[in-house]
Amino acid sequence: MSDGGGMAHNGGSPAGPGFPGGPGQPGGRPAGPDARGGFPGGPGWQGGHPGGTGALFPPPPMTGQGPAPAATPDWAALAEANDLRHRRGQRLKIAGAVVGVLAVGGILATALALRPDPPGPPAPTAATGPAGPATSAAAPSAAGSPSAAATAPGTAAPSASGTVSAGPSAGSGPARLDDVRGGHPAAPAGSAVIGPTEGHDGPTLVLHGDGGSYAATAGPVVDTSRSFTVSAMVRNNAPTGGRAVVTQGSGSYYSFYLGRDYWGTHNQWVFKVQTAAGGEDNTTYQAFSTGQATTGQWTLLTGVYDASTRRIQLYVDGTLAQTTAVKGIWQTSGPLEFGRTRYKGAWSDFWDGAIADVQVWNQALPAARVSQLRNSRGASAGTAPAAGWLLP
Repeated sequence: MSDGGGMAHNGGSPAGPGFPGGPGQPGGRPAGPDARGGFPGGPGWQGGHPGGTGALFPPPPMTGQGPAPAATPDWAALAEANDLRHRRGQRLKIAGAVVGVLAVGGILATALALRPDPPGPPAPTAATGPAGPATSAAAPSAAGSPSAAATAPGTAAPSASGTVSAGPSAGSGPARLDDVRGGHPAAPAGSAVIGPTEGHDGPTLVLHGDGGSYAATAGPVVDTSRSFTVSAMVRNNAPTGGRAVVTQGSGSYYSFYLGRDYWGTHNQWVFKVQTAAGGEDNTTYQAFSTGQATTGQWTLLTGVYDASTRRIQLYVDGTLAQTTAVKGIWQTSGPLEFGRTRYKGAWSDFWDGAIADVQVWNQALPAARVSQLRNSRGASAGTAPAAGWLLP
């Protein structure tokens, strides 16, 4: 309560000295200048204006004490950056080395490509033997034009009778059949091959039973108006058909024929002649073998004409087979033929097999000479022939 006299009491007016917070009052404000609870802005008050010695705000920065200390470096980050730079440098070095190696390799490859090739070995030339370089000349064909269709050595060609002929066991020999006396060389034709054949020593003429397989001289060799002997070693490969070994003649007929005769069941070696011009069968005289003509084996055939007695004889392997009387032999102007004959104006009876040791004598050899011929396997009768081919 107030007694109206302005005395201090609890709950009095703020203007009086006794208002709460006054001196001596619990919770009263200090009255002196050193009081901590003075008015805002007063000396020592913590909440006063800036500049007051006891202001609650942070004091302004102090001057004259230098810059603030620097922050501590991030050593881990610096180390990582340095490691990255190091690795980048290593990669650049490796890439540079690779590029350098590739460049050097490219230079070397270019140099090798542009370098001229060294000279190679000289081209092979034909093998040369004692008689000069080997040749393979084409033999004339039946039509007169060159033919290179010779059967390869060691091969067999089909025959007209459907059988296979024996080929030589080595390369073909010379391009012609030289006469040992030098006067009558013979030229092989078509598929005729000169060379060795199994079972015989010395050169052979291998024929294949076709029209282009034969050999012939340029003109006649035998004077059929006089005595003569013709002989040859033969190997027949054809089971059927007439087969001529050695004949002479042109035009319509042969003048003499040494070979194999065949018709029906008749299959015999034969020496036959024409006794008159005209080409008639009734002017043909033969001397036959006593046995069958063989196939696939060597046989010595010898035909003899004795003009003094007008007889023809056939010897097979040196043995007399048959003697036949004749009226003489018709002379023709045709060449000596190996492996074919002239019959009724056409070539026929083509030999399928091998022929060797062909010889002609201008005399009728006696039996003793023929036997000697057999003993030498057809090479020698003890008397020089007038002409000879395919001798050892």
